[in-house]
Amino acid sequence: MLAGQSLNPDHELALFIHDALRFVSAFITPISQRAPHIYLSALPFAPEESYVVRKFCPRFPNTLAITQGKPSQWPMVMFTAEHHREYVRHMVFSPDERTFASISPQTMYVCDSETGHCISGPFEVLGSANDACFSSDGRHILVKLYTYAIVLDIEMGEEQFRIEGHDFAFIHHDRRIASMHWIYEHGNSEDPDDENSTPTRILIQLWDASNGALISNSLLELSDVAVTRFSPDGHFLAVGRKSEHVIELWNLEDGKDPRQFTYPPGNLSSLRFSPTSDTLMAVLREKSCHIYLWRMDTQEMVSFSHDLNYNPHVIDSSWTNHLFIQQNYTVEIWDVSMTGSKMIWETKSPALSFVNPNP
Repeated sequence: MLAGQSLNPDHELALFIHDALRFVSAFITPISQRAPHIYLSALPFAPEESYVVRKFCPRFPNTLAITQGKPSQWPMVMFTAEHHREYVRHMVFSPDERTFASISPQTMYVCDSETGHCISGPFEVLGSANDACFSSDGRHILVKLYTYAIVLDIEMGEEQFRIEGHDFAFIHHDRRIASMHWIYEHGNSEDPDDENSTPTRILIQLWDASNGALISNSLLELSDVAVTRFSPDGHFLAVGRKSEHVIELWNLEDGKDPRQFTYPPGNLSSLRFSPTSDTLMAVLREKSCHIYLWRMDTQEMVSFSHDLNYNPHVIDSSWTNHLFIQQNYTVEIWDVSMTGSKMIWETKSPALSFVNPNP
């Protein structure tokens, strides 16, 4: 219906199609059982302001009528997907947001974002997955475990190969995967016995995303490393240094002349990029939590302080000035800009699941 048409999200046809998708998603179970449920169960119980209801209910005047309690709008919750038998540890969306992956301690499902229906899986996850990411075309997903990653083909529903490392990212402009090892002074890439030891080098490896073949190795001679993070598009590696209070941004293509972002003295606990890799965020923990945001194009910096629980989930929105902060079972939305910061919304999570909200 939309072929050849350029519609903005507020166009009447686009709004009607979106409403029709909500209608089908809400009543897919009775409709799939018997077609007459479209008229007996779906139309009478759909919200009064639904485009589908306003267009079709007048054509069927002899159906059921709800006299009390009928909602006026669709609820914010689009669906409830109950595929997992254990708590959900991580969730991640594909680049086009049409699908998402949910990971529990033993299994992973890939689901449709409009309906919540499983489109691939379940995949067995043997080990404690700590993160995941989609390829740029959305056909593969990389599940990150402690010392290796698994590449899964969503369409085939099977594992493709495994690669070693401690952090991973798809490189979006070509079919490669970047992995990273911390190398300590004694040459071991595993965690050292001395918890005060710091890595002296970082090994960057590039892999062929189609077959898992190793393409290249490169060593970054660094000392006093606190934290590291790949950008979502796989172009950069951010390295936080302890003593120099600086974050270095390395280009994975040439590995030369890293850009530097200076942060105040403090315990640098995490680095994170926005989903579109255009903003870098650093979280420092002292008596309170300090968050610093840098724009990648201008290196303009915004700071923000807040009393946060230990190891909170903090996400920077690439489309607004908003920070999404999850503390235990509460989610806060903050408006952070050059002129100031304020909390604009707070809510409690609807379920008692430990969810890592990767956008």
